[in-house]
Amino acid sequence: MLPRKNRISRKDFPTQKDRGNRVFLPLFTAVFYKGNTISRASVVVSKKTTKTAVVRNKQRRRFYNLLAPYFRILPTPITVVIYPKVDAQKASFSFLNNEIEKALKQAKVV
Repeated sequence: MLPRKNRISRKDFPTQKDRGNRVFLPLFTAVFYKGNTISRASVVVSKKTTKTAVVRNKQRRRFYNLLAPYFRILPTPITVVIYPKVDAQKASFSFLNNEIEKALKQAKVV
């Protein structure tokens, strides 16, 4: 799980949606912003994609676990907001890891 200091709180959530670098993939959309001091992330799972809170929290935990190793090796601090899609529920953990890595390369972060 990603430590609390690396998660974005509601009051610190980025509101300038047009300034971020968006990456669209089949399983999720990721928005990358320039960070201030440390790298931070947030996973937003809407009720439209999954109806129950149990599944939404599972999705959130999976993506936080996938992002944690990359935050240790990032050269510059960034802020990442991930919006999972419906198909992300059925994807395997290794496939999601490959997609996260692909998103980071597309955004030229890693």
